[in-house]
Amino acid sequence: MISRQQASILNTSGTPLNTMQKTKDRSCCSYTCGVCGDGATSYRLYGAETVCHSCRIFFRRTVTAKKTLTCLVDASVKCTFDKFTRNRCRGCRYSKCLDIGMNPYLVGSCKQIDVDSDFTVSESSLQKILIPAPKTSAYQVSTSVQTLHLQDCTKETLFLKYEEVSDIIILHPEGLYMQKLFQADQAFYEQARVKMKKIEFPIDYLWTNKKVLDLIASPFLETFLPELSSDLLQRIAESSSITLLGLIIGLEQCFVNESILDQFQYSSLVSPAFVDLWRTSFPELKTLKALPLDSYDMLKSPWTPNIEDEKFVEDTFDIFVNLVSGDVEVAKLLNLLALFSPVKVVLSKEETFYLKHFQRKISMEMYTHVLARDTCDNIDALERVTGLGKMIEKMNRCGEIFHDSIIYHSQEDILEDIETIDLGPMY
Repeated sequence: MISRQQASILNTSGTPLNTMQKTKDRSCCSYTCGVCGDGATSYRLYGAETVCHSCRIFFRRTVTAKKTLTCLVDASVKCTFDKFTRNRCRGCRYSKCLDIGMNPYLVGSCKQIDVDSDFTVSESSLQKILIPAPKTSAYQVSTSVQTLHLQDCTKETLFLKYEEVSDIIILHPEGLYMQKLFQADQAFYEQARVKMKKIEFPIDYLWTNKKVLDLIASPFLETFLPELSSDLLQRIAESSSITLLGLIIGLEQCFVNESILDQFQYSSLVSPAFVDLWRTSFPELKTLKALPLDSYDMLKSPWTPNIEDEKFVEDTFDIFVNLVSGDVEVAKLLNLLALFSPVKVVLSKEETFYLKHFQRKISMEMYTHVLARDTCDNIDALERVTGLGKMIEKMNRCGEIFHDSIIYHSQEDILEDIETIDLGPMY
């Protein structure tokens, strides 16, 4: 039995009128689904903007069921379909979802899941993934750990492999970034959008960032340095991630005249998929001006117990900004150089030999790039690249300071550890 009130909102066929209205509204939508051409909402889900409700549900169910879909007609040619025929070939429909930027790793990323801080992604688990990863480049790189010979290690290969590994770690819905740092980045975005005078981050933000960099560096290095033991690779990764922590913060100061989005993507090795995640999640970052170091509350002086550490970071960054000179390619190559340049790690002659191959290759790429500039001659290029190379060890020290020595002003009990200066008797 239905009440008179319920009956009054039904049409003659028994369909609720509000449901009919919603269906009508969708069909009259000003957005068009990039998969099937149906009316689409403006919601930003799974990395794509213009997707209809039906295709979003189809994509989510396919990913969560871990189905492997293939074309039912001809795998060499993708089927064409529209909103009326979209269910005829599920394989081509899923492929079209990937083509417009929908990301399997973002399915479930909105759920609140408690995650272990020791989260890792093993090689065996990567090989069991049935849903293909989103395309981040015209080049195809295997998601499983594989050995690459030195002669095959071009600059492009190194960049692509790092992007591939970082996508697996960063975009994994149960990983450290999506479970911890993404929420902090959302809070950062809101503070930047309303132009807060001091941007606040969680106390463990830099520590967690360093852990994410560890998780990326280890499998990345294993790909190119199979001769080294797992223990040594881990120690190299931990050293390199500390260097990268200081380097990325330093590079952000080199791009303070850009937008926040450009400052983010120019300062570190980030994939197109990760940039798309930021662009769609934080649409105003492209128009917001980049932030200098003193915009952050945790770096409000005094921000270290030892004033000499604070001065070291300031002086190092001043020199560094002049050396980089806003050059995006130099910034990217410095990220690579840091990965293969461990600091304070004991190495044998043979182990040093393997690492120097990559250091030499990356430094030569940097030299060639710098020399190609119209205002630079051979001597200038050599001096600049040498100066940039010397910055690696200093960035490692900066990374240690950021990781271990920051005073968080919300914890006033720590302030008593700050060094005091004896001003002598007061008269």
